[in-house]
Amino acid sequence: MRLLRLLALVALILALSPSPAAAADIRSGDITIATTETIEDDLYAFGGNIAINGTIHGDLIAAGNNISVDGNVTGDVIAAGQSVVIRGTVGGTVRAAGATIVLDGKVTNDLLAAGNELTILSNGRVGRDAIVGATNATISGQIGRDLQAGSTNVKIDGGIGGNVLATVDRLQLTDRATVGGYLKYTSKNEAQIANASSVKGTIERKTPDTGQAPLVTGPAALVLEWLKGLIGLLILGILVVFFFPGFARRAGEALVRSPWLTLAIGALVLIGLPILAVVFFAVGALIGGWWIGFVVLSLFVVVLALSIPVAAVGVGGAVLRVARRPVPVWLALIIGLVVLLLVALIPILGGIVIFCALLFGMGATTIAVVGNRRAEVAAA
Repeated sequence: MRLLRLLALVALILALSPSPAAAADIRSGDITIATTETIEDDLYAFGGNIAINGTIHGDLIAAGNNISVDGNVTGDVIAAGQSVVIRGTVGGTVRAAGATIVLDGKVTNDLLAAGNELTILSNGRVGRDAIVGATNATISGQIGRDLQAGSTNVKIDGGIGGNVLATVDRLQLTDRATVGGYLKYTSKNEAQIANASSVKGTIERKTPDTGQAPLVTGPAALVLEWLKGLIGLLILGILVVFFFPGFARRAGEALVRSPWLTLAIGALVLIGLPILAVVFFAVGALIGGWWIGFVVLSLFVVVLALSIPVAAVGVGGAVLRVARRPVPVWLALIIGLVVLLLVALIPILGGIVIFCALLFGMGATTIAVVGNRRAEVAAA
């Protein structure tokens, strides 16, 4: 307990420590940076419509409905919205996600874009590499180095200074398309390459791997998947029982001794830890210590992973207590996992039971980790 309190104190001190992020310019709502306005710092913008017409000497981090950059950003641009349009100049890298992404300006470094429609117009310039993922991607501008695309339809109508590596459904190179290196693509369809286009390197096409047919089908496949689930959870549970026997025993006892309290704590942890992680991310971005959000999120993942094996120890222990003999933890684990996974096969009811077992397991794990250990002290 002293160690836990010490770690909590250190985390709190780090979270409240000032950092450079505290000086950033943070704005919300409909935001417009006029052409005569200059921001000498990073700008965090959150709102419906965000228009950057002036100059930002720093990074732009924006999330909203419509985001447009017509001015000058000397750093990077990270943007997510319904539409992201860049007609100005970006001195760093652009990372954008949205339904519609349009580049009609200059990006000095790289472009990473993901969305439904991606368009690089004729005035669009990417100084280095472009990595795109979109349903439809049209490149009419210039990319200084390589293009990597994972899209349904890709149309190259401009110049690529380096290589093209694409996984697509359809690929088209128009008369104005030029590729300074090789063209390698994976597609079930042959690329449409115009005669007037230019590819200096080799052109190589790979057909996508459709996958192998399953070895077993029907009831045998269901049994196989059930056994895989049992083996995976059993390995995890045995590792916990072997390396942390005291924890496994305390968790199982807590589940049997106080089931309703365990259920309530499990529901609180399931809802509370992700919210706490988001709070640490948001507050940490302003005053420092944002990485604590990752720690809390990792803790949530660990508790979630341990929940089913811990619940299985409790279920197996309850079943074996009928014999009125000392219950080995490993045997309780095996019996409990078999019982839970058999119940999980029942439609609807199985899902409800597994969800309840998850809550019970998360609550028991929390009690075993942070609860007091007076019973162990008394036994000693």
